[in-house]
Amino acid sequence: MTPWQWAVVVPQKDLRLAKSRMELDGQDRRRVARALLRDTVTAARATPGVCEVVVVLDRVRDLAAIEDLGVHHVLAPGSGLNEALARGERAARAVRPRCGVAALPADLPLIEPALLGHALALARTRDRTFVADADHRGTTLLTAAPGHSLHSAYGIGSRDAHRRTGAFELTGPRFAPLRLDVDHLDHLLLVAPIAHHANLSEALARLDPGPFGHSPSASPPLGAHR
Repeated sequence: MTPWQWAVVVPQKDLRLAKSRMELDGQDRRRVARALLRDTVTAARATPGVCEVVVVLDRVRDLAAIEDLGVHHVLAPGSGLNEALARGERAARAVRPRCGVAALPADLPLIEPALLGHALALARTRDRTFVADADHRGTTLLTAAPGHSLHSAYGIGSRDAHRRTGAFELTGPRFAPLRLDVDHLDHLLLVAPIAHHANLSEALARLDPGPFGHSPSASPPLGAHR
């Protein structure tokens, strides 16, 4: 019997407001957020076992960032992250009712198809799983097998929240790149030398070189916001 496949849901807040904690001007912030979204979606589409990608957008104008990538989208203006994921999950299951569903943040600069594929392969062994962020307080990846709901509980302390809902935590050093999301300029500085995706590389090349001469100051750990 052919193994069931995955639909990946990627939520993206209004690109005008995304990455608001980065010390960059508005245009550069939007450029970085757009690049991270495109690279994350591109990696998800190329992941073994993924048959569908659904991007949840705050506003229709942001569709221009992904319309050439061959993915579905759903609008969820003004909704919080968990409601956006619920809408994306419903849309994914309407298109692919026999699939598992995986929620994936739009700001993973080190994501690769092989890495995500490994995580999703392990996730097949449980009804629901998650990967904690780099600070071990939040969550990056969250999955639900066919017949099960994501029951997403993103927000402060989401790692513990997802554990309380019965989701199984996927651990191990191989998941380190999947834990790294970026919200602050210092986070971007840390990953820039090892982030090689086309869209982010182009966005970084267009930034004023000033920030990259900046010495990283104390800031929340990578992933501390989820």
